[in-house]
Amino acid sequence: MASGDETGFWPWVEAIDRAETISGLRDTLLAAFSYVGFTAAYFLGPVVSDARVGRVLTNVGFPREWEERYRAEFYLIDPIATHAITRRGAFCWPDDLAGTPLKPAERDYLALLADYGMERGVGLASFGPFARTGFIGVGLPRSGIAIDRRSILMVEVAARLAHQRYLRLIDPFPNGPPSLSDREIEVLSLIAQGKSNAVIAQLLDISPSSVDVYVKRIFTKMGVADRTSASVRALAMGLVLTGRFPKQPHSGRL
Repeated sequence: MASGDETGFWPWVEAIDRAETISGLRDTLLAAFSYVGFTAAYFLGPVVSDARVGRVLTNVGFPREWEERYRAEFYLIDPIATHAITRRGAFCWPDDLAGTPLKPAERDYLALLADYGMERGVGLASFGPFARTGFIGVGLPRSGIAIDRRSILMVEVAARLAHQRYLRLIDPFPNGPPSLSDREIEVLSLIAQGKSNAVIAQLLDISPSSVDVYVKRIFTKMGVADRTSASVRALAMGLVLTGRFPKQPHSGRL
């Protein structure tokens, strides 16, 4: 059972929803997790199916040695965050991954977690507008704390609400979605189809250097740093349709 009941947990939920700063939100969320019985948490974002896309890690309470190895190599073989985006809700690792097909390196990673006291924990992905998907993992439960359905649900409520509050505090587009020119949307559509800059230049009959300029503009306007993030965000925002190239004539507006 969790360390506290739902009545005492509710004030922490309300405090999360009222948080006015990122630091205040983090501290309140960690206090909520502590109330449930967990003493550590880590956060990743953005999270997409390709683990090579840069994930920013924030670690609070888990061993520094694990954090250093995660930044260096573990992020490539961590099945917890990657599989979280395919699940409907929070889950306990490794229990709820028992029926999930895993690569040998992913199984090795789950086994290695015991070396850091992280053999069991609760994880979930939380989704937001503009493809802003984050992962939250909690662990290092206090002695006598069971990871049961009740504690998993309480973690999920706090984590999802905190992620939505975070998205309201950090709005990437306070003045609305980015405005892209017709040509930039054409380039973005081809990026989403996996086309290289050289191929895009051929298809649009423009120079490779011009494509480079458009790609840099697109990344800046969309607040991303790589092609995968740009594609995911563009699809989520309805800027492009996957597998289709715009057939409308180019208007000439740059």
